[in-house]
Amino acid sequence: MCLKRNFGTEITVLLVITLSACLLSCGDVELDIDQEQTEKPLKFIEFVLFPTAPYVDKSYIEKVPEEEVAVRYIDFEADKKAIREVYSAFIEAYVEEDMTALINTLDISTGIEWGTDTTGIIYGWNNVRTYIQTNWSISDCESDPNWELTDFYIRPQNVSVPWTEASVKGPMFYYVPDAVLVVDTCYTEIGRFYFTKKSGVWRIHQINGSKYFADETYRVR
Repeated sequence: MCLKRNFGTEITVLLVITLSACLLSCGDVELDIDQEQTEKPLKFIEFVLFPTAPYVDKSYIEKVPEEEVAVRYIDFEADKKAIREVYSAFIEAYVEEDMTALINTLDISTGIEWGTDTTGIIYGWNNVRTYIQTNWSISDCESDPNWELTDFYIRPQNVSVPWTEASVKGPMFYYVPDAVLVVDTCYTEIGRFYFTKKSGVWRIHQINGSKYFADETYRVR
């Protein structure tokens, strides 16, 4: 009798385990279906409202090679024209010592840099502005707003930063005090300009600064 009872108990336990596994499995299927139905609208909302948010998992979004991104979303000729116009306005404002007009050509947000052979790199807008105003008070450098820019590199947003960016070379003039000859002079050299395009507007963010890039993948030919 004891053997029969034990055998019956074991059969009962096995049936309970089997039934429980089946119920759990069905629950997983329902959970997966509910989760998928919930994730789809959430993914759509994330993509539309927060496309550049670093904390959003965008693994489900189509991955486009960087070369295709550059070709697909950049109008190179239009951007080159806009960059030239900003550069010309910058040179003109600098010569006319018009700070308001100059600021309109600059991206003065955190990270602005201005470098020269004589001063090294100046960091931050307050220091850059002081440098510019000091030069204006002691020099009358001349220049030409029609100077040509060369070596355009334009990189799409989110490749390295959340905005379209460009590196360009072009003439830039500097005031150089000469303590030996007591003759203050102005000279021109080729500067390395870094532009940013934010809210559809190009501005100069650095001159001879650290963010200038010359990646052949994004060279505009």
